[in-house]
Amino acid sequence: MHNPSLQHRTHQDPGAALLARRGLYEFTLVVALFMAYFATRGLVSGRAPDAFHNAYQLMKLQNWMGVSWELTFQGWIMQHDTLIWLMNSIYVYTHMPALILFAVWVFIRHHDRYREVRNVFLGMLAVGLIVYTLIPLAPPRFFTSSGFVDTLAAYSAIDYHQDSIDMLYNPYAAMPSLHVGFAVFVGIGVIAIGGKWRHWVIGIAFPLLMSMAVVGTGNHFVLDVVAGAALAFAAWYLVPRVTIALRDSIGRLQAGSAEQSTRTL
Repeated sequence: MHNPSLQHRTHQDPGAALLARRGLYEFTLVVALFMAYFATRGLVSGRAPDAFHNAYQLMKLQNWMGVSWELTFQGWIMQHDTLIWLMNSIYVYTHMPALILFAVWVFIRHHDRYREVRNVFLGMLAVGLIVYTLIPLAPPRFFTSSGFVDTLAAYSAIDYHQDSIDMLYNPYAAMPSLHVGFAVFVGIGVIAIGGKWRHWVIGIAFPLLMSMAVVGTGNHFVLDVVAGAALAFAAWYLVPRVTIALRDSIGRLQAGSAEQSTRTL
């Protein structure tokens, strides 16, 4: 007996299988690159003096610019237990889940945009790896003598120095803030791809909340936040254009090579 639904499922299987294989490839690629990101801990080993020197220089620059707002903001949230809990929760529990949910949403619902999104993400990650390696910078929470508070250590069960975290955690990766950079990356992507009012709300609110969280928890300076956001905007603008230019150049080279081969024959 002819079963139209079975025929439909059989017809769809090759596409589903291809999508699954593509998803596995993308997952493996991103995980491998995140492992490289975590490996920066080894690359900055022994460079604590450089990291603290760079942080002092950044604080001097912020004082000169009049944007040393971290202690004022921390002082405000420290008066409210709910705000401390909120800042800690946003910092710890939304960074990776937001990236994963955004990637899955684009991969499944807007697959034609996924490669562009992936390339922008990888471009940001590459810049972060390079900067963290070349310019290690200690976060504000290391400067308790200046009044900064590590709210995660003081008001949560998170311990940066426990073995399961310490082996993967780079303590001197403050500039740029990729917590903020990737939040802005997600925000821009959600707005540009979704385009509806709810996407605008998510795309604006999430980066703003993350920016407050990284400063409020003592994990980043104001200019770390600015640098992270600027990296996301620059990546969204430049990476697609560079990718298209490279693709066109390769296409022209291949066409020229084929034409040369034809003439030789």
